[in-house]
Amino acid sequence: MRWSASNRSANLEDRRGGGGGGRFPGGAGGLGIGGILLVVVIALVTKQNPLALIGALEGGGGMPAAVEAPINDPAEEDKVLFIGEVLDSTQSLWARLLPQLGTSYRDAKLVLFRDQTMSACGAAQSATGPFYCPGDEKVYIDLGFYTELATR
Repeated sequence: MRWSASNRSANLEDRRGGGGGGRFPGGAGGLGIGGILLVVVIALVTKQNPLALIGALEGGGGMPAAVEAPINDPAEEDKVLFIGEVLDSTQSLWARLLPQLGTSYRDAKLVLFRDQTMSACGAAQSATGPFYCPGDEKVYIDLGFYTELATR
């Protein structure tokens, strides 16, 4: 499979320029990428909406975060485009498949942040790794997480 850079996803919210949004007490709730993959597998087996399953596991609530100023870091732009393409491709697949199973799919937003930001589920920190917050229907990713994976 070949991937070529295109435009940024319309479902991408870039908060990398906000200086991390300050310190937040406690940790961020979240399943992490392994948990999300497990939920997707369970959703396929049980023919349920994966977002509904995640929402049932995570709970939700809280106030959405204020949008921070975006940053255009040329060194990260390939990652931004790739993540956006994966997001759009995945959401396109769910939007086609779930109606065939009798349920609908609403697009999630993807939030890029640096170090930490707020989600409806609480503080989103890079140490948490990528996670989905059902309270605001957003996926949170700190691109530094991928750098950490590559260097460990």
